[in-house]
Amino acid sequence: MRAVSVPIRRWQEHEHAEVLAVTARAFWDDPLFDFFARDLLHEYRLLPAFFGLYLRDLRAPGAEVWVAEHEGRPRGMAGWLVPGAYPRSTWHEARRTARSATVIVRARNRGKAARLLLEVERRHPHEPHWYLALLATDPSVQGRGIGSALLAPGLEACDRDGLPAYLETQKESNVSWYARSGFVVSDEVRLPGTPPIWCLRREPR
Repeated sequence: MRAVSVPIRRWQEHEHAEVLAVTARAFWDDPLFDFFARDLLHEYRLLPAFFGLYLRDLRAPGAEVWVAEHEGRPRGMAGWLVPGAYPRSTWHEARRTARSATVIVRARNRGKAARLLLEVERRHPHEPHWYLALLATDPSVQGRGIGSALLAPGLEACDRDGLPAYLETQKESNVSWYARSGFVVSDEVRLPGTPPIWCLRREPR
């Protein structure tokens, strides 16, 4: 598919529903959500509930959210946590955990899922860094350079600040895609009976 110029701008509050729909569509074939969901109908309902929590978290101070437009509508998003914003405060984490419990309690493999997510959090780096918490491109426009364009503002900030970027992905095919932007695998989370998660890091340029 031919690459096109991609308008990138800050997320606007009134776009919440459309950005949530784009994000849920982007993760439809994700191995981790196949692991969580009881069946396809449950996965269809699970994705908006799960990412609704993520997007709410990205509205808090310390987050920067960028939206990509295609034909005048949001078709991709990137949510970064700025240096010092992760980990969140104890109060913030407790509130997020309580909200997440309402989603995970209905999931398949919820015990293993909870242990996996806790292990991913345990391995998160402690030094100052830019954290790519979420990157999503609507399947209808993938291959047009939207994902790379969404990465650009955060990576420019990393280079400006002289700080690394960090992210996790549960799709092995994403590892080589992120490598084109300078990310390398720094860790792998593999617990018995769960899908693997790759931790990626990019040093500043």
